[in-house]
Amino acid sequence: MGIIRALVLASAGTAAALLAVPAVAADAATLLPETAPAPAEAAPAPVWTFTAEPYFWMAGMKGRVGVRGLSPVDIDVDFSQIFNSIDWSPPPVMLAGEARNGRYALFTDFIYLGLEADGSSPGPLPLSAEADMNTVVWTFGGSYRVIDNGTATLDVLAGGRLWYLDTDLTVAGPLAVREASGSKTWVDPLIGVAGDVALGNGFGLHGEADVGGFGVGADIDWQVQGTLQYRYSDSVTLEAGYRYLAVDYEDDGFVFDIAMQGPIIGARFRF
Repeated sequence: MGIIRALVLASAGTAAALLAVPAVAADAATLLPETAPAPAEAAPAPVWTFTAEPYFWMAGMKGRVGVRGLSPVDIDVDFSQIFNSIDWSPPPVMLAGEARNGRYALFTDFIYLGLEADGSSPGPLPLSAEADMNTVVWTFGGSYRVIDNGTATLDVLAGGRLWYLDTDLTVAGPLAVREASGSKTWVDPLIGVAGDVALGNGFGLHGEADVGGFGVGADIDWQVQGTLQYRYSDSVTLEAGYRYLAVDYEDDGFVFDIAMQGPIIGARFRF
């Protein structure tokens, strides 16, 4: 009888232990999701954003302009005189834009400007000159963002700048008046940098610089620009600053050795 009682008690203990295992396992399963780390969410894929910026550059012009058949003449138009010198028919067009996907971007900047400038021709006799120029400057290329820390960005860029010039040149002296016309188109490769720095309260600074030509088209073709920006809303940014663009091109009697500089204002729209 003692042996039977011991076997019964052992069987009852084993059964109780077996019944307790599922309950413990269930409790562990209940606690596991609370203690296990949640799976990391996948980073959102970069999306394309677009900006368009109409602007007005009150650019004066200084340097030498020449057309085959006439010696180069010196012209000098200060940006304060630009409204009187612009040919408003057709009106000037100035528009920049960017398409960005993450660190990569495509950019463009188009300028059409008709300008009438008075000048002089160096030489033993006093000669006055008048240049009537229709100019297209189209900058294009791609960029890669190497720095983006939330406060500042820095992009490196490469591309080209297309120039088209249609020039009518008149030189008048005491004995005769000579006229010549000509047009030229060329493309300069370029490299450069562009960056932004946030100042707070919606304000920021933007700067860019590039250099090109390298004898492929012009001997040298370069520009610098700096602007103060104000973010009016998520989709509109206003900016104002100063821009300097210079080019030195000469080929087959056609000369365009010019520096253009002056204040610039614009509004950037983000889509």
